Amino acid sequence: MEEQPVRASQLGEITYACPTIKDYTLDDNLPVLMAMPNDGQARKQRAVDLGVLDVLPLELLQALLCQLDLRTLTDFGYVNRRATEVVGSIPQYKAAATNAPSLLRGILAIESGPWITCEALYEKLCTAECEQCGDFGSYLYIFTCKRVCFRCLSLDDRFRPLLRSHAIQKFGINDQILDTLPYMRSLPGTYSPHHTKSPKILALVDPESAYNAGIALHGSASAMEQYTSRHPRQPHHSSLNALRFVAIIHTPWLDRASQELHWGFHCIGCKNNGTDGPLNWRRKFSAASFNEHLKQHGNIRDGKHHLE
Repeated sequence: MEEQPVRASQLGEITYACPTIKDYTLDDNLPVLMAMPNDGQARKQRAVDLGVLDVLPLELLQALLCQLDLRTLTDFGYVNRRATEVVGSIPQYKAAATNAPSLLRGILAIESGPWITCEALYEKLCTAECEQCGDFGSYLYIFTCKRVCFRCLSLDDRFRPLLRSHAIQKFGINDQILDTLPYMRSLPGTYSPHHTKSPKILALVDPESAYNAGIALHGSASAMEQYTSRHPRQPHHSSLNALRFVAIIHTPWLDRASQELHWGFHCIGCKNNGTDGPLNWRRKFSAASFNEHLKQHGNIRDGKHHLE
């Protein structure tokens, strides 16, 4: 007999919203207030027009501005009051500013805005799944704008920003190449579930971009590894694992159809498990993915999965 999907009223009995552990991501380290183009600063600006841009229909202007990177779009919004109003009216920007304001604040704070368009940010806000494994992704890696789950951000080196010196050692590239790659500046603070202090502003590069640049320079991954193996590397201390969290924002999924926000939830049946495999306690679910989880591993009775 086919099992019926779990009703919303039942979820509270077999799921929970948050673990007791605190992850200390970038959103926990942002300044209390950071001015955005649609805030009170608009009242201080001159009420002038946008020149030749004002001849365009608002919908067309919004569509064009949505393709800009967030650093350029933010600068445009500060030009005058009219520019502020237009930026604030862009549907995709408004959705991000309203539903996940820490995303915009974080991107501007770590200076990753040049690498992310307004459209790309909105698309990730409306994406539920981790780009690496397909699980519910409750975080955004705002260095290069990717939706990710906790397990992947913890284990996949694509989500661990690198110091410039480490990128040079690891991929055999030079400063001239690094200057062409996406970069960010970390905010001092406390990061990772280990509460690691990071007191300095660090200049960091995107590891995936650095890896691809190394392959382009050396011709292949094997040639790159052969080159770097001839040069001794400095040990990477475990405290640098905190770098995995300096560009991570806890982000809800915006359901495009219903316009509802979903933060995901954890399974009570997996609560006392380890961090590996499909029953790991760190895994998060949407209502749909949770039903699939129960089909695969059994319903929950007395706090545990039971396959019939």
